[in-house]
Amino acid sequence: MEFKGTLPCAQPSQTDWERVKREYKADLPIAYDPKDPDDGPYDPNDEEAVDRFLTEANRVYPSPTAKIRIAKVS
Repeated sequence: MEFKGTLPCAQPSQTDWERVKREYKADLPIAYDPKDPDDGPYDPNDEEAVDRFLTEANRVYPSPTAKIRIAKVS
């Protein structure tokens, strides 16, 4: 049985982590095909697109800073 994080997993990881580490250290661009829907909503190599996605796409409604009124029990 292989562990992923701290939890045991019956299926081995399908990710080639040695390749991932090697490409990260070499600062190679991440493969991205804009026509493939599985590649995500933005190009991970475009810093502006990443920043725009992280600031605009992850909005929480209502705003966490909004004051929520709770009725008092009488």
